[in-house]
Amino acid sequence: MRNLWTTPGKSVLVIFVFIALLVCCSSDDDSSTEPEETWAWSGLGSGTNARIYALTVYDGKLIVGGEFDTAGGIEAFNIAAWNDTSWSTLGTGMNASVNALTVYDNKLIAAGNFTTAGGVTANHIAAWDGTSWTLLGDGLNHYVFALTVYDNKLIAGGMFNMAGISSAMNVAAWDGSSWSALGAGVDDWVRALEVYQDKLYVGGQFVNAGGIVANGIANWNGTNWAPCTQGVSHDAVDPIVYALAVHGTRLYVGGVFDVAGGVSADNIASISTVAWYTLSTGTNEAVHALVSHDGKLVAGGYFNYVAGKQVNYIAAWNGSSWSALGEGVDGNYYPHVKAMTVYNNSLIAAGRFTTAGADTVNNIAEWKVE
Repeated sequence: MRNLWTTPGKSVLVIFVFIALLVCCSSDDDSSTEPEETWAWSGLGSGTNARIYALTVYDGKLIVGGEFDTAGGIEAFNIAAWNDTSWSTLGTGMNASVNALTVYDNKLIAAGNFTTAGGVTANHIAAWDGTSWTLLGDGLNHYVFALTVYDNKLIAGGMFNMAGISSAMNVAAWDGSSWSALGAGVDDWVRALEVYQDKLYVGGQFVNAGGIVANGIANWNGTNWAPCTQGVSHDAVDPIVYALAVHGTRLYVGGVFDVAGGVSADNIASISTVAWYTLSTGTNEAVHALVSHDGKLVAGGYFNYVAGKQVNYIAAWNGSSWSALGEGVDGNYYPHVKAMTVYNNSLIAAGRFTTAGADTVNNIAEWKVE
């Protein structure tokens, strides 16, 4: 056989393909493998009769908070528990909506618009020990939208200016016996809280944090506030950060914005210690919930398209591209996904919707291996 490299009259075309990885301010670079299993949506019994705002797991059960009065067909005021088979109540529940849930000091913490829990005055936040509701001092003087745990303290964020007997601007800490402010706090509502790289990250619709311009997102290191580069902005409406979640090595940020850290980003972006990153072309409407599941970041909200693909209010990002979760969820009146968590290895999505995939559901469904 003649050598094509040396034979006269023969030409050899050598094509070199260079793949450039745009590191800063372009595309998110976390990656994961696609699942091999077959996944599908299913309901959790008969669900709830109205909207769900918050989810967490406590004592082996899925806890659901929102603005409803029945769960699984039984009377349950704004909070209920699902044990993978049936629904149950947590005492007599709350007198108004539950907006946020977490676990602290081996107790379930619920917060929101309510002023009583189990018939006891609670002032927007209360603890459940498996048997009864108890107060957290004098509580907060207005609405709470977000909860997390940082530096062994319970952190509450929302729309308030008093925590217990102390002044606290929209974010406060409970150490098990008393409330305290986080410096000068932030100057408008807090909608999301997350811990990332030993700092507390706070998202919302504020402009200043600790007196420093922050534009919707800032971090607290236990002593001082700091902005996250230029924060978020929008050229047509006021920007809001509704959701924060850690996935892989980055913090993911969802809400209503078209610029994040000075980079064009449609309602979702990620941040590391050095830069902001976009996730392809993002979503066509607001992102309200984020969670890490099955090696992917899952986003939920009011959007029905992401990167030009129809996804119906929920989608997964694998580090380089978006995909739908089956047929997503849907409904007749402003359907959306407001909260997500992982329970028994299944992804739980909740909000306002009446179908998930081919199933008829009521505001809550699970995405799991068939």
